[in-house]
Amino acid sequence: MPIMYKNKSIIKFLLILLFTVFLVPTSLFANTIVSSGSVSVSATVISSIPIPTPILGGHGGGFFTTSVIFSGLAYPGATVYVMKNNVLKATTLSDSKGVFSITLDEEYNPNVLYTLYAIDKENRQSLLLNYPLAIKNGYVTLVSGIRFPPTVVTDKTEVKVGDYLSVSGDSLPNVSLDVVISGPQSTTFIISSNKNGNYQFTFPLTGFKKGNYNLHVNYLNDTKISKVILFTIGESNISSTELSNNIPGDCNGDNRINLIDFSIAAFWYEKPNPPRCIDVNHDNIVNLIDFSILAFYWTG
Repeated sequence: MPIMYKNKSIIKFLLILLFTVFLVPTSLFANTIVSSGSVSVSATVISSIPIPTPILGGHGGGFFTTSVIFSGLAYPGATVYVMKNNVLKATTLSDSKGVFSITLDEEYNPNVLYTLYAIDKENRQSLLLNYPLAIKNGYVTLVSGIRFPPTVVTDKTEVKVGDYLSVSGDSLPNVSLDVVISGPQSTTFIISSNKNGNYQFTFPLTGFKKGNYNLHVNYLNDTKISKVILFTIGESNISSTELSNNIPGDCNGDNRINLIDFSIAAFWYEKPNPPRCIDVNHDNIVNLIDFSILAFYWTG
């Protein structure tokens, strides 16, 4: 015989519980993710595993969502790339303030490496940010507080003694930046970006000794720096070309053409308005012609 509950309050409690677990859509709980230090990976710590917050609890199923959300700051109008185990998963554009957010629908995976990088409007690439994560069914993993360091290029690889060096790139709008030069002599310049996030600064190297130097840019009081530019002070001026433009299709700037570059091109295959570095022959579409050029420059 079925068990009959005389206590109506118990029956009411069970009905409410069943309604909550089985009938309320997951989307109603999406905003309950706690954005605190315990669930966020700071942009200054690129190898941490955030603690996921359960949407409804349990082990997954039709009433649960499993996803990863990346959010933070890049540069105005930048393209942000998300790679999963070296395969392109998604891209998104940052807004006029450099803010971006991207959500990936995922499945259980106890050991996955996400790699993020940004390419600014002038095709200059940021450094890579790596996030090893453990993805659990029924959980939303929020990786917030990401901030890419500025992009940077210089106009010369060798500067004649006493001549000028120009540095430019993209950052967040209207912020102060450190330009740091290290070598036989060291110095730091503080410059500012404009309302569009662009910066450019030309400074004399009068009084600098001959030798090899390096240069980087960073936000004030930020330990994350841009890529390091190597240059020499010597007898003549030699113009530089940004690394990612030296090999057609080298969008991630590693000076190689391999499966990573092919996966990026495959993601943009016949899609409108591909990034310039991916559209190798600049005909505003990624097709077999671009793949054949990548194959020609293959390095493995």
